[in-house]
Amino acid sequence: MRRALAAVLLGGALLVTAACGSTTDTGAAPSPSAAGPDYSANTKQVCGALEEVLSGKTLEAETTKAVTDAVKGKTTEAQIDKATVEAMKKVFTKWADGIAAEAAKAEDPQVKQDIQAFATALKAEVKKMRTIDDADTVMDGAQIEAAGAKIDKHCA
Repeated sequence: MRRALAAVLLGGALLVTAACGSTTDTGAAPSPSAAGPDYSANTKQVCGALEEVLSGKTLEAETTKAVTDAVKGKTTEAQIDKATVEAMKKVFTKWADGIAAEAAKAEDPQVKQDIQAFATALKAEVKKMRTIDDADTVMDGAQIEAAGAKIDKHCA
């Protein structure tokens, strides 16, 4: 049980760290294009909400609870590991859905696309999870890193 919870907490911490980069609000809004609409206020709002989702404030608690509930009654290491992975996949998929929900609120088409790309890449990596150790590498995918860097350009 300790191994499962340690993996969950480590996996959650890695996800949060890799996804956010540095999302502190500098107060500077992107300068609007002379020819296009000014999305800066909406982008700032979306980035603030996205920062809350990516901060993992509830991710760790949700993951711990989901794993604890999933492993109840499991007696073998194989059963515990399988239940842990399935619980983590559900929580991380829900997390990706929260990210996608913030993308839907963006008025700037590029911001919307970049946040959605991150959510989509995260879901794709989560589907690949087969072992507890896979949680440690979820955020290492090239698509996730690239999408995270694009979000940082809008939200840094």
